[in-house]
Amino acid sequence: MKKFFAKVLRLVILAIFIALAFSLTHYLISRQSQLARLLRQRAQLRNIIHRLTGRTRRAELLVDGQVVSGTGKVLQTTLLWREFTIGADGKQVPLPMKKIVIPGHTPFVDGFVLKFQDKYVESGDLLRGKSLAFFRCIYANRQAPIQGTSLYGPEGVPLVLSDKIGHPNGLERRLWAHISMLMQHPRECPKFGLQLVQQQAVSLPVRAGKLYEIYLQNDGGLEFIQKLGGSSLVQQLLKQASLDKNRVKTAP
Repeated sequence: MKKFFAKVLRLVILAIFIALAFSLTHYLISRQSQLARLLRQRAQLRNIIHRLTGRTRRAELLVDGQVVSGTGKVLQTTLLWREFTIGADGKQVPLPMKKIVIPGHTPFVDGFVLKFQDKYVESGDLLRGKSLAFFRCIYANRQAPIQGTSLYGPEGVPLVLSDKIGHPNGLERRLWAHISMLMQHPRECPKFGLQLVQQQAVSLPVRAGKLYEIYLQNDGGLEFIQKLGGSSLVQQLLKQASLDKNRVKTAP
């Protein structure tokens, strides 16, 4: 009888150990699954934050030369402007350069900014995952926008919409065709997946021989900053604009 109870006791203890081992294994597997799920969610959140806070270079501006008075006042600035579009392979493609002369030393870069609804930016939508910008003109702080230099192409549209230059997609064409209406009637923006359409001008005092970049935030807004370090544009302009000569001339 004692042997029977001892055998039963051993079986009960074994069953308890098996149950504990099963529970522990299930707990560990559940924790691993939960951890993997949390890691995926964190990665997705990081991607969303990156898409919302990311930015894209849209143009470069090199100060080719400045005319300075005897008292050190900048009378005139010569700019070399170049925009970028997106090629079929998804990489940035430079558009033809444009030479622009403005009075003074503070250019204003003016354009339309089209901000898509956050849901498209968050999901990384192929066409609506980033804001759009159509550059209009460059003018100086001493000028009205209408007195500035147009940045439109030969067809009278922004360079990125030019058939010969920009290779636009259907969505960009459609939005440009309705840009005036959307500016006047912002309530129509959601029909195009847009949150807003606004005209924006960014400015910055510039110096001769320096390179500047215009960025567009993924969730809307232009940014005008000085480029630090070398650039392929500088190398190209060294050949095209004789940048080895003095960039600053002194006016009589």
